[in-house]
Amino acid sequence: MLVPLSWLKEYIETDLPVKKLADRLTEVGFSVEVIKKVENDEILEIEVTPNRPDCLSISGIAREVGAITGNKVKIPKAEIPKAKGKFEIEIVNDFKLCPRYTALIIDGIQIKPSPPFIQKRLKKIGLRPINNLVDITNYVMFETGNPLHAFDYDKITPKKLLTQKSKGGEKFESVDGISYVLPKDAIIIKDSEDRVIDLCGLKGGSNTGISEQTNTLFLHAPVYNPVLIRRASQALSLRSDASAIFERGANPGGTLNTLKRAASLILKYAGGEITSEIIDLKKEKFEPWTIKLRHPRLEKILGIKINPTKVKEILESLGMESKLKTQNSEIIYDVAIPTHRGDLKMEEDLIEEVARIYGYNNFPKTLPLGETPEEKIPFFKDFSLEEKIKQILADSGYSEIYTYSLISKRALENIGLDLEKALRVSNPVSGEYEYLRPSLIPNLLSAFLLNQPNFSEIKLFEFGKIYPEEKLMLSGIANSDYYHVKGILELIFQELGIENPTFKPYVKRDILYHPAKTAVIETSRALLGTVGEVNPAVLTKAGIKGKVVIFNLDFELISKLTRVVKKFFPIPEFPPIIEDLAFVIPPKTFVGDLIQLIKVSSSIIQSVELLDVHENTRTFRIIYQHPDKTLTDKEVGKIRKKIIESAEKKFGARIKG
Repeated sequence: MLVPLSWLKEYIETDLPVKKLADRLTEVGFSVEVIKKVENDEILEIEVTPNRPDCLSISGIAREVGAITGNKVKIPKAEIPKAKGKFEIEIVNDFKLCPRYTALIIDGIQIKPSPPFIQKRLKKIGLRPINNLVDITNYVMFETGNPLHAFDYDKITPKKLLTQKSKGGEKFESVDGISYVLPKDAIIIKDSEDRVIDLCGLKGGSNTGISEQTNTLFLHAPVYNPVLIRRASQALSLRSDASAIFERGANPGGTLNTLKRAASLILKYAGGEITSEIIDLKKEKFEPWTIKLRHPRLEKILGIKINPTKVKEILESLGMESKLKTQNSEIIYDVAIPTHRGDLKMEEDLIEEVARIYGYNNFPKTLPLGETPEEKIPFFKDFSLEEKIKQILADSGYSEIYTYSLISKRALENIGLDLEKALRVSNPVSGEYEYLRPSLIPNLLSAFLLNQPNFSEIKLFEFGKIYPEEKLMLSGIANSDYYHVKGILELIFQELGIENPTFKPYVKRDILYHPAKTAVIETSRALLGTVGEVNPAVLTKAGIKGKVVIFNLDFELISKLTRVVKKFFPIPEFPPIIEDLAFVIPPKTFVGDLIQLIKVSSSIIQSVELLDVHENTRTFRIIYQHPDKTLTDKEVGKIRKKIIESAEKKFGARIKG
C-alpha cells in the first residue's frame, strides 16, 4: 500500500517526522518497507496484513495514525442533492453472493480529464489517470477502502441486472479489450439479454464500459463474497486493487458513504445531476456490534497492570465507542466495533488491539517462570530412540526424507499391494493422492527415481506411519550390496540391545521382493521386518536402473524390544587369537546356521563374522579368547578341528585349501 504523506495529512494532523511516523506504524503492525521522495512529497510503502482490508485505504491508515498520536481523524463525509427525474433500473440480487448492493444513476455528465490534484495523487500510488469518471472511482476507493464501478447506463438494455454465479465456460471481454473464458462459480452481473457485463470484483465488461460518448452513468458500490472473489482471481490469474479488498472483506457499512463521496466528486468535476433514488439492497442491518472486554482477563493475558482509563482511551482512539462499567466487582468494557473492523470478533481480538497500541516495547522485560516437570506430560513422546537410529543411518551415508501419506493407485499396483485393503480418500485432490499409504516403499521408490539422474550412490530412509494400522515404520532404500545393508541393520540392533536377531529366507511370494535374495528378520519373540533386493520387474515398472536393496522394519515393535541398559564387560587381561577360516559350502546352505554352529563349538569363541564371499566360498573371522589365561595354538587347534568336522558333517562344508 502506497501512502503519500500529503494525502494522509488531509485526514489526520501529525507533527511526527516521517521516519518517526514510519517507526511507530511498524511497531503497531504496519511495517513501513520504504520511504520514497516524489517531487515535494514523501510516500510510505506499507505492508498491510490480510486481516486488515480497511487499511488498504488512506482513511484506514489515517485511523491508525490517529490511534498512535491521539489526534482526531477527519474522514470525508459527503452529501448529495435530491434526485431529479426518475431513471429506473431493476436489480435482481443474490444476497449470498452480494450481501449489500448500493447504487445510483447520474445523467448529463461530461467525460474529460480529471482535476490535477486527483491525477497527481493517483500517479503517486502507481495508477495511470484515464478520465474523470474512472479516476474518481479509483480515487474514492483508495480514500475510503470500498471499491466502486461505473457503467454506461445507456448500454444496459433492457434496464435489468442480475447478480449470479457463472456456470463455467462463458466468454467475457473486459473494458481493456482482453477476452476471458470464465471459471465456474465466479460472481458475475448479467443483463436481460444474458450478456456478462461485469466480472465482479475483478474487471468491468467492454459492452457497458465508459467511453467519451457516455452521458448517463450507473454507479455501484457493492460488497461481494470474499471466497468466491478469491477463487475467481486465482482461476484466471487476475488480480486488481479492488479484488485485493473484496477477497479480504470489504466494509459492508461503508458503501453508502463511499457512493455519496464518489457521486459528489462526479457532480463537481463531470457535471450532471442525480436522476434516481439511492438503491441500497441488503438483508441485514450492517451496524456496529458489541464485544464485552473484561479488565482482569486483559491484565492476565498481557501480564501487566494497566489503568482502565488508559484502556478506554486506546479503544476510543481506534474508533471504538467504549462504555466502562463494574459487574460483580469486575471492570467490564462494552465495546462497539465499527463495521470496517471485520477482523474483531472476540474478546482476545480487543486485547491484542490494546496491546499493540499500548506498545509491546513498553512491556516490562521478564524471564518466563516455571518448574521442570517431574512426571511425563500426557501424550509425551520420547524421540531419543528415533534420533539414535537416524544418527546411525546418517553415519552410514543415508539421507532422511519425508513424503506424503497419500499415494496413487498406480504406485500401489506397481508393488503388488491389495487395493481392497488400502484406505481410499473419498474426495482426493488428484489421482496422485488417492490412497493412504499401506507401506513406505512406494514413496521411497519414487524418491530414488528422482535422485537417480543426479547421484551415483543413493541411500534414503524414512520414518512414517502406514495405514489403516497407523503403525510407525522405518524403511530404507539403497543401490548398495545386500550384505552392506544387512550389516547396517545388525549395527542398529546391536546398539539398541536387541539380542540374536536372525535373518531367514523370505518364503512368502509377492511382487515386491526378489524371490531368492530376501530375508525376514526375527528374534525368538517377534518378526522385526524384511530386507532384500527389489524384484527386477518392479524396478522396470518404476523406471529404476540397476540393483536396489530395501528394508522395512516395524519400529513400534523394535522400540518395545530395545534394552536401554547396557551390560558392561571389563577389558580382557589376556590377548585373543584371531584366525580366518574359508569354507566351500554346498548351494542353499544358510550362512547364519553355519555361524551359529561355529559359535557353539566352544565357550571361548567370542565372535564369528562373515568376512568375504566368493562363489561358493565363505570366509569367517573367528576370535578366540579365554578370560583366565593366554591360549596356545594347540588349544585353538583342537577347537578348529571340531569346527571343521562339525561343519562337514552337518552341512557338507569343507575347508578350502
